[in-house]
This record gives sequence, structure tokens and C-alpha cells, in this order.
Amino acid sequence: MQRLKSGERSRVWVDGNRIIKQVVGDQAAFEREVTALRLAEHTGVVPRVLDVDHEKRTVVLERLRSDPFGEDWVIAYARGLARLHMATGPEHAGLLPRQVVPDPVPFLRFVRALEVEIGGAEAELVFEDSGKFDLLHGDPCPGNDMYSPQGARFVDFEGAALGDGLTEVVYLRIGFPTCATVSETPGELREAAEQAYFEERGFTAGLEDACVRWFVNGDALVQRSERDGTDHLARAVDEDWFWYSTTARGRLMFRARVVATFTETHPEMSALARRLLDRMGHIWEPQPIETRRTHVS
Repeated sequence: MQRLKSGERSRVWVDGNRIIKQVVGDQAAFEREVTALRLAEHTGVVPRVLDVDHEKRTVVLERLRSDPFGEDWVIAYARGLARLHMATGPEHAGLLPRQVVPDPVPFLRFVRALEVEIGGAEAELVFEDSGKFDLLHGDPCPGNDMYSPQGARFVDFEGAALGDGLTEVVYLRIGFPTCATVSETPGELREAAEQAYFEERGFTAGLEDACVRWFVNGDALVQRSERDGTDHLARAVDEDWFWYSTTARGRLMFRARVVATFTETHPEMSALARRLLDRMGHIWEPQPIETRRTHVS
């Protein structure tokens, strides 16, 4: 049995055609993962659960095939997310936690701390529970996805929840907000991926509101283990810090640039994002954002 690289929250081994994963110290995260995997098993986009030891927080999984991915991996990624999101419905209420609704108050404090006028944007920052029951991965990042001729499949469901799948397909627009690596998907590929997502789901919808939700979310500036109630937007006013591929301020500036384009759907928020971007560009050092997918070592 061979030990594989994994994050601080888990230990992972490979044993022939099986993967053995032990979640470290977080029973709730372990139960989330097992529940999500079982709910999604019929979709073909997750590994099959072969055995579970709840007391030891250990699950035995099918070992998935993992091929090199091409430049157009985002299309398979989006189709896979669509299939995952369709795995659940209202009949599964209560089996997983609800998706967290962002609180705009820390973001508004952040805007004021940078001495930027809020204008009418506050009226566009009223968020409510979506009322949807899509099966959300919780962290659909590079490294948690695998590719084969059958398409994309996903692992690491410790943050799974029920909510609105649009908040995950927008990872391609808003730069993978919960991920160590931030990258900007080329426009044509992103549009093709979003089209593939909606074709799979059989409807279309605007994605701007989901992007705004990530823009105002301070927890999307740090890795999961640091999402402990700290106001990270307030931290970013006085300090900057690296999280693997770029800094917290780099993430904020990229997201502001994205939201600044939403002039038709969120005119006040778009104008605020432009003011913020101008202010941040004057007082902060610009940080580079990858234009191609990178790997976490």
C-alpha cells in the first residue's frame, strides 16, 4: 500500500484498484464526503464507495483513471459539474448542510476602509438562500478533478452542500475562488464550457450574481483551514499574503476586474468594482494571475 500526497485534512493511500482515505479529526467533514459520494454515485462523475469505517473516519473508494488533460479541459469540467449538480433535489433536503449565504457587511466595511464610495451598490448586495437543492462539491478545484475518455470526475467532497450549482460553474469566470491556484480561463473556452454546462442541465441563466457572491466573500481569500470566522477582508486592508499562486490582494483585484464588466445586470455593483479597482491599483502592487492551469505540488 502506497501513501499519496494529500492535504493536512486527510491521509490517502493507494492499494491496487482501491483508494483508502482517512479524514483527520473532522467527523462532520467525513460524513459530508461519504454522503455526497453516495448521493452522486449514479451520475458516474465520482468514485464508487466500496467500504466505510465511520469510527475511524476512513472510506475505501474505487481508484479512478486519470489521463493528462488538454487545453479544453474546462468543457469536460463544466459538463461533469452539471451532472454532479443534478444528482440531488428537494427530496434530499437535510442530508447535507445548506450552502452558506454570504454576508455583505464585511465587504462594505472593506470598501469604506479603502475610502471608496459605495454609491447605490448596497441595494445589489442583498443575498438570500437560492432555495435550490443542487449537489455542490464545495471545492471543485484543479487537483480535485480527474479526466478520462468518459469525461471529468471529482474527488474530495469534505465541503459538499446543497444549494445553487451556478456558484460552482462560475469558478471559470471568477478564477477558482476557493482554490490555491487562480487562473483566468481564455474567453472562448470559458464561453464554450458555460454553454456545455447549460446544455447538460437543459436551461440557461445569468452567472453574474454568483460571481458577485464570491467577490464579497472574505473566506475566499484563504485556504479552508483558515476559514475560522476571521474578517479576512479587513486583514487585506493592512496586509497582503500569498496563498500558493498569488496574493489575497491579487485575488481581490482580479475579481473586481471581472465584476466591473457586469454593467447591464449589476450596474451599481459594476461601477463600485471599477472604483475599487482604480483605488487598489493606486495603493497596492498588482499581482499576476495565471492564464493557464497550474498544479499544486
